[in-house]
Amino acid sequence: AVLGVPHSLPQRQLDLAREVASFIGVELLEVKTTEGADETYISNQGQACFVCKSHLYSALEAVSRKASEISISSSSLSSSHNNTDTSTRLKRAVILYNGTNADDTTDPTRLGLVAASNYSVQSPLLNISKDQVRLASKHLNLPNYNYAASPCLRSRLALGVSATADHLNAVNLAEERVRSVLNLNESMNMRVRMLAGKR
Repeated sequence: AVLGVPHSLPQRQLDLAREVASFIGVELLEVKTTEGADETYISNQGQACFVCKSHLYSALEAVSRKASEISISSSSLSSSHNNTDTSTRLKRAVILYNGTNADDTTDPTRLGLVAASNYSVQSPLLNISKDQVRLASKHLNLPNYNYAASPCLRSRLALGVSATADHLNAVNLAEERVRSVLNLNESMNMRVRMLAGKR
């Protein structure tokens, strides 16, 4: 499995991804993403989700190409395979997947879904609801089956509040503090918002 690691990913979520990967026994490759250097993302004027996911899928596509090259070069292709056949196999060797479910498609602010489409990302959970995903996760004994949704830290910034590393980190620290003081467990939904004027 490959995980894109942007500045907007809460540390708690990164730790959880590592825990789940270990629990199910898959190797987890972490790849830093670069949307934090993109002015459209930083300005946070309504296109940040699209820009972020475009950077994510671009990074994951680069990883998948490299994995495909390694897979193709290490396999024993017979000399009867021509270059076109090898090229076709290379393109199809790795498919990108996301966790988009049916409930996600009803939210018009999820412009990241457009980016997913642009990169031909597959959504195997597209026809089931969040509740059904949780039920399946519980059946599989995943440790996070009942955890509250935790979208990226950028989503906590009001429109127009710059999506800088400092702002994202401030939101992350504030959420950790509130969770600690109120003794909130992972199944309880709680988000800190940063409004305009540093409020």
